[in-house]
Amino acid sequence: MKGIKNITGKTTNALERSLADDSSLFRFWQQVRDHPEYPSNFIRLGETLFRRKLWQEASAVYKMACRRHPYSYTLLLKLGRAQAQAGKETAAINTFKKATEKFPDRFQPYLGLEKIYRAGHHPELAINMYQEIPDHNPVKEPSFYRLFTLFARQGDYREAIKILQKAIEIYGESYDRCLELGKLNFRQRNFLDAVQSFQSAAAFHPENINTRIWLGVALKELGNLQLAEYEFNEVLRIKPDSYQGLIHLAELKVKTGDLASAKSHLDQVDRIAPHNARALICRGWIAYEEGDWQKAIEHCENGLKEAYAYFVWEQVLAHRILAAAAARIGKEEDQVFHRMMADAVAGKDTYESLIGLAESLLKQKQFHHACRVAARILQLFPRNTRAQIVEAEACLKEGRLEQAVTVCRATLAHIQPIYVREKIRAHTVIALACKKSKDLIGYRQHKKEIYSLIRELSLQPREEKEIKEIVSVGN
Repeated sequence: MKGIKNITGKTTNALERSLADDSSLFRFWQQVRDHPEYPSNFIRLGETLFRRKLWQEASAVYKMACRRHPYSYTLLLKLGRAQAQAGKETAAINTFKKATEKFPDRFQPYLGLEKIYRAGHHPELAINMYQEIPDHNPVKEPSFYRLFTLFARQGDYREAIKILQKAIEIYGESYDRCLELGKLNFRQRNFLDAVQSFQSAAAFHPENINTRIWLGVALKELGNLQLAEYEFNEVLRIKPDSYQGLIHLAELKVKTGDLASAKSHLDQVDRIAPHNARALICRGWIAYEEGDWQKAIEHCENGLKEAYAYFVWEQVLAHRILAAAAARIGKEEDQVFHRMMADAVAGKDTYESLIGLAESLLKQKQFHHACRVAARILQLFPRNTRAQIVEAEACLKEGRLEQAVTVCRATLAHIQPIYVREKIRAHTVIALACKKSKDLIGYRQHKKEIYSLIRELSLQPREEKEIKEIVSVGN
């Protein structure tokens, strides 16, 4: 015990008391206490605490370990991760930065910092970090992948393309680089460049179905429908009854007006994958082409319920069909909503684009549309805290104080400590609701909690001032 006390002081006694009631944890603690010279003892206890979501205690254990073993990369990395999960943003940033200074050729600390910066809605800090890595550093190559991903998530495809082109120039072509470059060019509607990139990717893996599908889709958008159909048929040659080959052929046939062939392909899809989202949406497209607007809406809405967040194209198609069908039957509000949704999802990463749209609508005081977007996000990402807070903030602005508080309390009950900013927003909604309903005790209580959380964050002075003004004034 003496060896540990010399390192950690009072922390040891407090931690020992907190672990005393759990026999398995206390046994691990005894091993740490009796043999602190072995890093594995700290790791065993720290990992057990981490798995049990006792992140504060895990941080304390790893902090002890790092003092005893200051040159251990593994312990420093685990300390940073535990601090981040515990919501100790400033401490985690300092730990990961120390790891990048001590071990500049290890990539995981950079990823840890990126995760914190993104959780804090500051991707530009992660971009600057990766750009500052020297060319001679071995982690420079994987940093290119993170850089283009960050730019793509923000919808800056032009910069993302430049990053990938530079990576190809330095490290040469690879299957992944060519495929990702093709996707970025496709998003930029540079279809000819996309086709060339997908063809380069196909040269690495000629029988890869995913590559053939992307090549076919790019050819279709380029207007070369015959070659696109050839690629989709190649997919069926490689894998007969391939869902991807059949659904893309069905959509191609709708585009060319051959609805009978499209239905035939969809019947095959239904046998392979019943209640498939993309098949439902394609049937909605057919119904629209046949002039049955109500059926088109029904199919597309059902398709969106089944759709996964990462399938961007089918969501874009569904919202476009829904917007067009709404216009046909005179539902202007639905038309505007689905146009916004189609543009947002087509723009960049599904989650980032939708949450950005919801928060933008909130600022524009379009509360009904903001709530509809938030509801869609929760359909795709159940219990997403930012979407729930958007809903609560809209309720607050509309004067539905009780509902706003209920949503925020439910959010705070399951929110992970790492999302400190979301916790601040939830407490802010409750504080302002208390203030509006003349509950000054509740207001002061939540204001105090907000100020306590602010101290855990690495904030710019401007950000801190804005948060405090909102809590005080309620703007």
